[in-house]
Amino acid sequence: MRCATITSGPDGRLLLRVVVPVNTVGGGLEVLQVVQHVPESVAHNAEAVRAAHADYDELALSRVGLKRLFGLTLTLALLLALLSAVLLALYFSQTLSAPLGALAEGTRAVAQGDYSRRMQVRSYDELGVLTQSFNAMTRELDTARRETERSQAAVEAARASLESILANLSAGVIALDSAGRLVTANPGAERILGVPLAPFVGRAVADWAGVRPAMAALAGPLADALAAPADRDWQRELAFPAERGELTLLVHVSRITGAPDEGFVVVFDDLTHLLHAQRQAAWGEVARRLAHEIKNPLTPIQLSAERLQARLHPKLDATEADLLTRLTQTIVNQVSALAVRSCARC
Repeated sequence: MRCATITSGPDGRLLLRVVVPVNTVGGGLEVLQVVQHVPESVAHNAEAVRAAHADYDELALSRVGLKRLFGLTLTLALLLALLSAVLLALYFSQTLSAPLGALAEGTRAVAQGDYSRRMQVRSYDELGVLTQSFNAMTRELDTARRETERSQAAVEAARASLESILANLSAGVIALDSAGRLVTANPGAERILGVPLAPFVGRAVADWAGVRPAMAALAGPLADALAAPADRDWQRELAFPAERGELTLLVHVSRITGAPDEGFVVVFDDLTHLLHAQRQAAWGEVARRLAHEIKNPLTPIQLSAERLQARLHPKLDATEADLLTRLTQTIVNQVSALAVRSCARC
């Protein structure tokens, strides 16, 4: 079996030693050994190979530590990179979400009725345009709310003034909706009718008689008025049987058109005292005229009686003359009394 090795010689040069068996006859072993210096080029290459092998063996020994060191270094670098990425992401997310959070806070304030919130515009991109639009919207909402509050205050003031006027109005006012149901009535209506109208609220005119039979005198004509043409006002004098006696009511019905709440307004007034005063005035005029007609012939009657006494008294005896005097005096006295009463009538 051939064997070849390379060893170092005493001079430090490489020796190539080759041992080759040459005779194996007779059970013995004869070998041939050849020792020869390795050529310088080959020796140099071999030395380079040996040094590389030694370096490799050294690196092979430190490979596990290097792997661990490199793994740890890469892990730390990766963790630092991830931490930096997270921090940058948080920074950019806060930078981007801060205006959105401010807009969300402003939106919640607007939802709670606070329209004075204004967002500061820091950029002119889409987010800045959105912030400007939000500010413009809140300003318009604030202006609209102020206008609405002023309008509502004006409406409330007008309503209070109207209620005060209706409360102090001597005439009766009843409001009906488009279906003829009672909506409201002023105190003057209850005072004139002598009937509390609270039970009639929400009831149609046709149902009033069922609640209170006396209201039929007003409900029937009102039903006819509601059925009248819309372009005509309805006015009638009605007799209403109140508890204090029969009343004469002047009823006027007007239709409310062109308003959100269409309906009817019924205005009525008690003419009983007015008619009574008119009748008294008429009878007083008749009495005055009659007294004037009676007064006209009184003076000729008185003068005639006095003349008769003056003409006939000297021609009669004492008894008849006395009778004539008493009779003419009676005529004169009665004529004077009638004249006084006639003057009082005038």
